[in-house]
Amino acid sequence: MEILSTMYTFFVIVIIILSTSLNAIICYIIKKKVKVIELPNLFILSISTSDIIHVLIGLVSELLVLHKIVLTKKSNVCTGAAFLTFFITVSNSLQIVAISVMRMVALKFPFFYIKYCKTKKFRTILLCFCYMYGLMWASFPLLGWSTYEEDLDYKRCSLDWNLTQPDSLSYLLFVFLFCYILPVIMLILAYSLTKKTVVNQSIFKKDQPLKQREILERVYIKLFLWSAVAYFVVWTPYAGATLLSILSIKVPSLIFTICALFAKVSAILNALTNCYMNKYFRKHLRKINVIGYFIRNIKDTASS
Repeated sequence: MEILSTMYTFFVIVIIILSTSLNAIICYIIKKKVKVIELPNLFILSISTSDIIHVLIGLVSELLVLHKIVLTKKSNVCTGAAFLTFFITVSNSLQIVAISVMRMVALKFPFFYIKYCKTKKFRTILLCFCYMYGLMWASFPLLGWSTYEEDLDYKRCSLDWNLTQPDSLSYLLFVFLFCYILPVIMLILAYSLTKKTVVNQSIFKKDQPLKQREILERVYIKLFLWSAVAYFVVWTPYAGATLLSILSIKVPSLIFTICALFAKVSAILNALTNCYMNKYFRKHLRKINVIGYFIRNIKDTASS
């Protein structure tokens, strides 16, 4: 058991370091290198900032509870970490969906996108809605609808998967519907509409040169695909394990711990799928002196 706790702590620390580093670089590039912050970049900046807060406060608090620096798992620190984690998870998921939908709108209805979606008012309202949506679902357990309890592997606080409260089942069913299934459906729908638009050679074929249009389409399709895959891969194991628990099907503690760790990787995958797999972002990345020097050394080593 001690070995498992040590390994778990090691992986969480690795996630904290990688997520903080990658997302801090994203925030720096968007703030300092990108001259005009478009709607997708604004949401990427928001997601990266949220992920930094999540890992530095939520995951660090989790480690404090795990190693009994905070003596009780029912403390305000444990509950606060669970609240922060769920709040940021839901709001970030909705922001990923918003980015995907806006990319679809930009391709399918470019004039509507330019006229309405690029305005400061629209961006502010949409971003606030994503955060209010996450805050609403994270606040319900604090207001009496279900509660925050120890997770199934007793390593952190989370939602009441053990159904210790009579109303926890109804809350968790609504959480599955509106915080997992609905975002998945919207991602699939946005991807399908975008792919159909590209296949049918929509308005971009008329208004832009062939080369520029093809590059834009490939970038959007790739980002859609990776966002959807990352969402499925990261959250499905955790969602499946918790669903089995709700159905009174016992999940081994080790399996659930692995699923929980896998879900935490979302703080890294958000950065990778939305930025580091985008070649336009990588161009800005190479302009940072230290990173550019490191990349050149790798290329020189590979060619020699």
